[in-house]
Amino acid sequence: MAEYINETVKIIEERTSCRSFIPDSVTEEERAVITSAALRAPNGGKMSKFSIIDVRDPELKKKVAKWCDDQPFIASAPCVYIILSDFSRWFRLFSRHVKSMGAPINFPREDEILLCEIDAVLAAENMVIAAESMGISSCFIADMILNYKEVKETLKLPKYVMPITLLVMGRPKVKPARRSARISAPFVYTDCYQEIPDEELDSMVDPLIPVDAKGEPVMTEDEYIRRYYIRRLGSWLSFDRAMNVKEMFADWLKNPYID
Repeated sequence: MAEYINETVKIIEERTSCRSFIPDSVTEEERAVITSAALRAPNGGKMSKFSIIDVRDPELKKKVAKWCDDQPFIASAPCVYIILSDFSRWFRLFSRHVKSMGAPINFPREDEILLCEIDAVLAAENMVIAAESMGISSCFIADMILNYKEVKETLKLPKYVMPITLLVMGRPKVKPARRSARISAPFVYTDCYQEIPDEELDSMVDPLIPVDAKGEPVMTEDEYIRRYYIRRLGSWLSFDRAMNVKEMFADWLKNPYID
């Protein structure tokens, strides 16, 4: 058993994704703790440029599961949270209070897309840590950025609100026996970035390669890298994600004063 400096570090180090949950395993009090933790996350200018949709309707959960590449475990999860970037509240407030020589006020640009996303992801990570501290496991689902048009219409998202990720939670049916593997590569540098030598890149993925019952790798480094290339950059899903993100950004950047 590893020893950690404190309980918070232990929670962070031992947390792992989970996709199988005990039904109705999160109380209303625990939900309140989890969402409160989101608001306490670091955020730019105390603006908290994010929102959360707590999906309770079973039929909507089924829709969300379908949106996210047809992953059925989402529909039966106790907690399903859609994490949104949200500049809508602040833009409406600015529109009411800021006078700029009678001209329309400025509207959020590319920089605010990034800053709102940062606020949203920090809030989601706070939720994960709070949940883990109560024995509630979680899983991030990036595919929430798919099916943008349908998501926007169904959830009634106004301008300057966009989906960032899905966060699914519940008490695990079976807690994973060990932590998820991570790459074996330097990732902390002093004062400037340092590229890994080419000859070290392949071995970076060694901890990620699946093993059999005897602990032997079931594929080579080359096979693993080629499979991951298809998954991340060469699959229809990666192109679909890219098209939806372009559409989200185009919606955001459209001048609100021009029809």
